[in-house]
Amino acid sequence: MAMDELIQIFLEESEDEIRELEAGLIKLEKDQDDENIINRVFRAAHTIKGSAGLVGFDGVSNFTHNIENILERIRNRDLRITKKLITNLLTAVDLLKRMIVASSEGEEIDRTEIENVTVVLKRFTGGAKSPDDTEQPKGKKHLSEEDRVFCITMRFKPDILSTGQDPIMLIRELADNGDIIETRAYIDAVPDFYTINPTVCYTWWEVILKTNRPLSDIQNVFLFVVDENDIIIEDVSDEYKEGVDLSLAEKPIGEILVERGIVKQNDLEVTLKEHKKTGEALVEKGKAPREIVEKMALAQSQSRKLAKSATIRVDTDKLDKLVNLVGEMVISVARMSQIASEVGDPILSRPLQGATASLERISRELQEQVMRVRMVPVEGTFNRFRRIVRDLSFEHGKKIDIQMSGTDTELDKNVIEQIGDPLKHMIRNSIDHGIESPEERKRLGKPPEGTIWLKAFQREGNIFIEISDDGRGIDKEKVLDKAIERGLAEPGKSYSDKEIFEMLFAPGLSTAEKVSELSGRGVGMDVVKKNIEELRGTIEIISEEGKGSTFRIKLPLTLAIIDGMMVRVGKEVLTIPLSVIDKSVRPSRTEVKTVEGRGELVDVRGDYIPLVRIYELFNIPSDKIDPSDALVVVLQSTDSRFGVLVDDVLGQTQAVIKSIDKNFKKVEGTSGATILGNGRVSLILDVHGIERMAFS
Repeated sequence: MAMDELIQIFLEESEDEIRELEAGLIKLEKDQDDENIINRVFRAAHTIKGSAGLVGFDGVSNFTHNIENILERIRNRDLRITKKLITNLLTAVDLLKRMIVASSEGEEIDRTEIENVTVVLKRFTGGAKSPDDTEQPKGKKHLSEEDRVFCITMRFKPDILSTGQDPIMLIRELADNGDIIETRAYIDAVPDFYTINPTVCYTWWEVILKTNRPLSDIQNVFLFVVDENDIIIEDVSDEYKEGVDLSLAEKPIGEILVERGIVKQNDLEVTLKEHKKTGEALVEKGKAPREIVEKMALAQSQSRKLAKSATIRVDTDKLDKLVNLVGEMVISVARMSQIASEVGDPILSRPLQGATASLERISRELQEQVMRVRMVPVEGTFNRFRRIVRDLSFEHGKKIDIQMSGTDTELDKNVIEQIGDPLKHMIRNSIDHGIESPEERKRLGKPPEGTIWLKAFQREGNIFIEISDDGRGIDKEKVLDKAIERGLAEPGKSYSDKEIFEMLFAPGLSTAEKVSELSGRGVGMDVVKKNIEELRGTIEIISEEGKGSTFRIKLPLTLAIIDGMMVRVGKEVLTIPLSVIDKSVRPSRTEVKTVEGRGELVDVRGDYIPLVRIYELFNIPSDKIDPSDALVVVLQSTDSRFGVLVDDVLGQTQAVIKSIDKNFKKVEGTSGATILGNGRVSLILDVHGIERMAFS
């Protein structure tokens, strides 16, 4: 595998691991006894360290090792979790992210910054030296009462290098856990120079390690290789005194040389002739029988392989191409259905229509399965905001807790990628505008700690995301005054709460009394609404002064294929998303009223709703201008309904959405186009765009 490919895999995996590390640290601050979280963050740091060493990012690997040491102390209950500790760890994670990016681009981070953060981290592990510390002399140290000696035997599979593990890195990691008294490399299996394969591991090692660390620390070094390799760790403290192996006194020199791999057994036999090797090192040292160890390791390895094979990582480009191909297939199936319906011969028509009906069913099931593959939980997106809330609340002297629900709700991958920034802006607004200071909350009879809720749920074929807070709410009078000041509202005119809240989405409108880094410039909420509407979604605000605010976002499950209703206007066929259609009616002449200054209204079962003539809106020639001769399709917007006048309703279809912005001018009131079964292009109507064009 090429190094560039390995680096790309590392970058993708490290992004996930850092997200896990960051989210876990923030959770630990509140739930310090959750061992699952502690183990998850430790594994994340351990994985980053090992993978960074594999791709040659030694600086990243060494720096992550400092983070791992602290997490190990937390795991062993040797270090108490405090806000200061978590803050320093998060600062280190921020630097780690920058170091990974810099290493991948061949750049370097300021060494002084890395050293400063490293010194801070080592204070939590007892590794930072004070001015009074004296340098220990190099060489072997005398064993203290707490020191133990371990003999670590490492026999690796020949293909270990191709799996991303490096035995030398493991030996270096052992050195970080104590003093290596002796390293023995056994090279009997190394072939001659002309037949050696540089990707095969021929060598096995024995390492004698003196340490005051617990056995679990040594075992953690081999966390990711123990399943498929022969790793044996023995406590041989009784065999050593002052760093000297006492067992050497009773062994012939030839046996010692063979054990150390200095000479080969055959050479020794030739030299001594009648002497033979008494046994291999494993049997001589009283280790478990090799066949038993291999049998158990194989059973565990097979079990873990099955668990790992349940999921695979797929390149997003391949996934997008698959979705596009499914979309093209849907169009082709629609074309086949059109042709089948036009066949006049009943002998040919009946089996052809049966075959196309079966093909339609299969294509729909395939489309649904492919769409599910694109769906990802919102949990990853939500967890990113824990850090934002923590840092900003601390920065502004506020106490804020973030609560989440529905994190397993799944949303289209492309929607997830584009919804992050709007959510981030609204959360920052809640922190700056919504949540009061602890003193003010106490004065109002509220708990000093404010709360922000992030909720996700599915309803009626759509995904809803709500951002709520228990802060001061929105001051409607202040919003209205600002809107009047900017010419967005008329003085003396009565406005509903919904209309006032909608003014917050106007460009340049802000009620902040002073400009801060978070808000006050009047830039943001208009962009938030625009971004959400580009996803064919809607946003509404619900607020009560003194009790808090809720921003509710409604999003489609997917952006690729929708169920639509084809309607005809003049000679044009338009497509309306089925999710926004309430009903269709053919009104009588008496049910259509004209209100001066308000346009036309149509009576739909006692409810008068505005009427929009599509042929006028899009300048399409049409003969059916009398509503009693045509049809009114009632559309449901966020909180309002209106009817659109069409010539006829042609039936349902699966609409594969194609963007027309890249090659053609954007058509106001549409969200794209689709190709019909007869090959014609049909514009897909955007209910919010139609509403803006007709009533604003």
